[in-house]
Amino acid sequence: MGSTGGGRVCAAVDIGSNSIKLRVGCCAAGGVQVLLDTTEVVRLGGCLRDGAIPEETMGNAVRVVSEMVGRARRMGAEPCLVGTMALRVAANAHEFLSLVHRRTGLEVRILSGEEEASYSWKGASADFARNGGDLVLFDTGGGSTEFVFGRRGAVERIQSVPVGAVSLTERFFAEDPPPKLALDEAMACVREALSANGIARAHPGTAPAVLGLGGGAVAIGSVKDGSATFIPTRLHGMMLTRKDVAEQVELYASLPLAERRRIAGLPASRADIVLGSACIILGAMRALDVECFTLSINGLRHGVLLEMCEGPRSDGE
Repeated sequence: MGSTGGGRVCAAVDIGSNSIKLRVGCCAAGGVQVLLDTTEVVRLGGCLRDGAIPEETMGNAVRVVSEMVGRARRMGAEPCLVGTMALRVAANAHEFLSLVHRRTGLEVRILSGEEEASYSWKGASADFARNGGDLVLFDTGGGSTEFVFGRRGAVERIQSVPVGAVSLTERFFAEDPPPKLALDEAMACVREALSANGIARAHPGTAPAVLGLGGGAVAIGSVKDGSATFIPTRLHGMMLTRKDVAEQVELYASLPLAERRRIAGLPASRADIVLGSACIILGAMRALDVECFTLSINGLRHGVLLEMCEGPRSDGE
């Protein structure tokens, strides 16, 4: 870790199934001041169907990670690298890890689904702690969706569900636009996956506060915002209703990809998988029996930064 006039600088690189994300922050009293937040879509999750990361995709991902590490180092931080679903299941993940180490000198820590969810909780719940009440967090990724159930500020249960925006899109939405039958089958798949993993209200009769994380949730918030410029920080804390999400499911399902890319607020890199994200989020809201959720842009990598800031200083700092 480096330092600025205000404190140590730390960085986290989140190597996900859909995108690779870098966040650099300065350790401050009670939290982290974000200095840089950037995302690049790589689609490592494209390996999930065939079992291995394609050579071209792997090379691109290694390049992106190397560039992000270099960027973090120029800002004075030695980054922590973490990987999620795609690296948990890819048959040749070890090759990717070896290439990253060769290029950067750093090891990638592959998180379990439970560890992934725990970091997301740490990153998001600090802003939205609900003393005495139930709090549920969901984080939609490319290959899986993580859920954390908490009460009175403490985690009660963590669950990783193996359904994500990329995997759902590849399985059901090959046609452009998808037929109604494909949409119905995708929603049924989400419902069954959530049910099989026990996603429901932890305490029946008590409506939990719900936090939504992940690029899909942020994209849905941005479309509701309707701005021509995508500014994630402006969306932090936005409330989204089940009606908002259901309407966007219908919107995306009705349009071919070329028209989806022209929707105000929707990042072009998300246009092909946003329907999958919206289906998962709608399914989660139905399973939890809630009418709204609050959007957070502080998830896994923010949780990693918080942990780094809480840790002991290295010698010489």
